[in-house]
Amino acid sequence: MMEITLGVLFWGYVMAYCVHVIEEVAVGEGFIEMMRNTFYPEYSGRMFFGFNLMIFLVFVVGIVVFEVFGGIWVIWPLSLAFMFVTNGFWHLLQTIVTRKFAPGLITSPIYWILMGFIVRYFLVPGEILLLYFLVAVVVGTLITLVTFLLAYRFRRQMKT
Repeated sequence: MMEITLGVLFWGYVMAYCVHVIEEVAVGEGFIEMMRNTFYPEYSGRMFFGFNLMIFLVFVVGIVVFEVFGGIWVIWPLSLAFMFVTNGFWHLLQTIVTRKFAPGLITSPIYWILMGFIVRYFLVPGEILLLYFLVAVVVGTLITLVTFLLAYRFRRQMKT
């Protein structure tokens, strides 16, 4: 019987993120247009690409570091995994509030399912220390909040 490792679930997040970015470009009005119309008129495809490439690389490096060193290094990829979970909730909230489809919503449940596996098969049995998990929850949530607060700040700057 094959065992799914925590590293495999983290790589699942990378695959889900790749599909998520494609969704944000190809579905609905697209994330770039949504950003231009809602928050940041100067937002561009180049900014979108640069931001997503940075997140992708930071996550991949975090997974590799965790796979090599283990232990406390789980916080790095787990924080980014939780960032994706909270980002998915943002897409859901945005869809509800604006009553318009938020690009990224379709793939968000993949993040939630993967986190469910992490909690069920790694946190509950004690393979991830609760302290590490809680630190990752806080860091991942903060990353999401900072990202959206920056978008809100750009929006306010554009209005003044």
